[in-house]
Amino acid sequence: MSETNNNNTASYHKEGILGCKHYPRNCKLKAACCGKLFVCRLCHDDEIKQHNIDRFKTQEVQCMKCFMIQPVSNKCFKCQCEFARYHCPVCKFYDDTPDKAIYHCDKCGICRVGNVDKFQHCDRCRMCIDKKTFEKHVCTQDKYSDNCPICLEDLFSSRDPVTTMQCGHPIHVECQKQYIKQQHYNCPICKKSIVAIDWKATERQIKNFIMPPRYSQSTCSILCNDCQFQTEDIPFHFMGHKCSKCGSFNTYVTKKNLIIDENASDEPIINNPPQQQQQEGDENDEEEEDDEDDEYFSDMDEEDDDNDEDEQVNQPQPQQENNPEQRE
Repeated sequence: MSETNNNNTASYHKEGILGCKHYPRNCKLKAACCGKLFVCRLCHDDEIKQHNIDRFKTQEVQCMKCFMIQPVSNKCFKCQCEFARYHCPVCKFYDDTPDKAIYHCDKCGICRVGNVDKFQHCDRCRMCIDKKTFEKHVCTQDKYSDNCPICLEDLFSSRDPVTTMQCGHPIHVECQKQYIKQQHYNCPICKKSIVAIDWKATERQIKNFIMPPRYSQSTCSILCNDCQFQTEDIPFHFMGHKCSKCGSFNTYVTKKNLIIDENASDEPIINNPPQQQQQEGDENDEEEEDDEDDEYFSDMDEEDDDNDEDEQVNQPQPQQENNPEQRE
């Protein structure tokens, strides 16, 4: 049994459940553009590469139980079969999923997944926003008219959940998770930080790694991606530069003034011993203190965990505007 087809046979989403891999339903759409039968608009667009279906122009459907082609409705004129639990006469959309909340937003112009009482339409963003985050959401004109900066798919009519990064740019929730998982912590569009980062560890590393004497007189100018403040004529460092205004290391060099002393050493100066030696020293200390009570070690472990957390990148959940998914 095929998942989708454009002939006069029934299509099964699962064994015994009519529909397609996208939606359970008991009817097919007759595309006004090409006259072919498809279970849903996504099935049409997956198979017909030359054009996309215009969902609003659909005038006829085919019952998948008696195969009668008839005007759009939610009940077969012949066998009285109900096509779906949810039907939108505007979008020509059908979804027979039990207990699934769906509503049509007149301002969005399409159907969305969710309880209509829990969402509020933002006229400026032109999107339905969860009422819990509506007052705090980053409002931007036509914010969702652009594509996702990661997968480049449409955001406004996306079937996947969409969120907004701290900078205000929208992105698919799953795309952002994978992006951060790959250790990218700034917006792919504006380069602003998208997670809260404790820069203390970075600052310590840079202080402990002194530039080679050969480059010690070199300077540079930087621009902060987070606050857009420009700092000029600061010591150049291979590992990064701190914004003199907000303290962020999310900066980039706009101008370099390299002064190279050919007679000086090009070896960096390390202030602290290598981390491995420190760890070995810590292990030796622990062995010497085996006679201490367990409670002491328990307290120390808790303190060490706290310190480790301070040095790690904090990856909070981004501000979730919880935009409802689009359905047909």
